[in-house]
Amino acid sequence: MFLKNIFIASILKFKYSLIASTKVYKLKITLVMMNKRVAFSKKNQKEFIKLLKMKSRLDWKELSERLNVNESTLSKSYMFGLSSIPYQTFKEMLLIIDKKEEDALREYSGKIKDEVIVIGRKVIGEQKKVLEEIKVTFKNKNLRLDPSKVNYSNEDIKKRIRLPNKLTPELAEEIGMHYGDGFLSSKRYDYRLKGNLKDETEYYQEIIKPLFKKLYNLEVNLKNFQTTFGFEISSKALWEFKTKVIGIKPGNKYNISIPKTLKVNNVKVLSSFIRGLFDTDGSLCFKTKYKYEKYYPEISISLYSKKLVREVGEILEMLGFNPNVYLDCEYPRISLNGIAALKRYEKLIGWSSQKNLNKLNDWKNRYPELYRDGGRSTVVSAPVCGTGDGGSIPPFRLQ
Repeated sequence: MFLKNIFIASILKFKYSLIASTKVYKLKITLVMMNKRVAFSKKNQKEFIKLLKMKSRLDWKELSERLNVNESTLSKSYMFGLSSIPYQTFKEMLLIIDKKEEDALREYSGKIKDEVIVIGRKVIGEQKKVLEEIKVTFKNKNLRLDPSKVNYSNEDIKKRIRLPNKLTPELAEEIGMHYGDGFLSSKRYDYRLKGNLKDETEYYQEIIKPLFKKLYNLEVNLKNFQTTFGFEISSKALWEFKTKVIGIKPGNKYNISIPKTLKVNNVKVLSSFIRGLFDTDGSLCFKTKYKYEKYYPEISISLYSKKLVREVGEILEMLGFNPNVYLDCEYPRISLNGIAALKRYEKLIGWSSQKNLNKLNDWKNRYPELYRDGGRSTVVSAPVCGTGDGGSIPPFRLQ
């Protein structure tokens, strides 16, 4: 994206808080971003996007991936003229429809405009919270597993199911998926893993299905259910491995906790568990604050079990985050707020879910300089329990 950026800041002094690792900065001038965008009338923009779609011979998903924009942004915001088009994206579109810039602008009465975004003092933050160093306090470093006492049914033997003998990052991620979208029956040898039918089918097809093949040599049969997408399987070997070897409690999730097997002194294992959990049951969103549209990141998750929420919060603290943990909500909740947390999460944990990667890329395209420079450690006030837009229940701070 073509940008003119101005970032002039004078750091006059800083001091460390006694309560948290917080540096206080005083900034003289704010961050100004000038992004070129192309504006059409709603009718003309719709015709332009229709031409783009026809010329590309791609579906919306494929076209959005080629342009590196969010599918919903392309098929809704751009298609119906709800948003102007970033200049760089417009140039990529011209390559697809094989038109010169001046011809397209003339034919569709478009204009190139400078979008000025002034990131003010509240946004940059007078208070810049520095995240802690990674410090895992779990003592256990043993990653070996013993599946030798697991019983196999005839069907398991026929399918040639194999079980891991080591706690790898891949297995930890699958355990996280289990705690998010999975259910293990307490009466039969049944296991199911199901996600959102609308926006998680790709994740299940591209990530989960190959992972179960790699870990267990299982070919899971993915399909649509009434409102979900995923699979159901009956396997004595898988059930006993999860309950006896890993230590996962079957049945409902109202009082589940992280098994001791997973509480190891291994950053990759813990990070992978968090990724699997948040990819399946968490969310990434960018909230509008101080009149800046969808700029403020929040990574959050709501779970049934208070004990599980507390333990996940403790792991996030070990990984250097400052999680807000809400235990008095109807559904206990954790949130990681601010650009500093987003950047660490991306680097340390990351996402396997394409829907979250699309959200992240869309935000980076909108606020590239805020991500790279101005938002190096930005943290503003955390939302309260619930939607984050109001209320009075403060977060529980892990000590």
